[in-house]
Amino acid sequence: MRIFFSAIVAFFALTGVALAADDAFANYYGNTVTVTNDKGSRTVLINKDGTYTQKLADGTTATGKWKIDGDTGCFTGDNAAPDAKPYCVPATVHALGDSWDLTAPDGTAEKATLTAGR
Repeated sequence: MRIFFSAIVAFFALTGVALAADDAFANYYGNTVTVTNDKGSRTVLINKDGTYTQKLADGTTATGKWKIDGDTGCFTGDNAAPDAKPYCVPATVHALGDSWDLTAPDGTAEKATLTAGR
């Protein structure tokens, strides 16, 4: 019985890893990405349905849509100017507590951190 239970636990644990590998942003759903640059920080809530909400450094809120195309994830604001570049990032899996470097469309260096909860 103990072996059977261990096998079931291992199966579901490995299945979760496989699902996360199929969807690079899976760990973001239900959690918060904080993006910081020299002008302050903003929080980004990425939803499984292809939408996101972010609270900007000045306290305002912006919404938009995201999609993964190959190994790149691109974010486009709902109120973005027609000629605005999307904010594209490598579509890589990150675990809770991870921090990584980003480059904004205007060339600004940023740091992102994934934390638990919203």
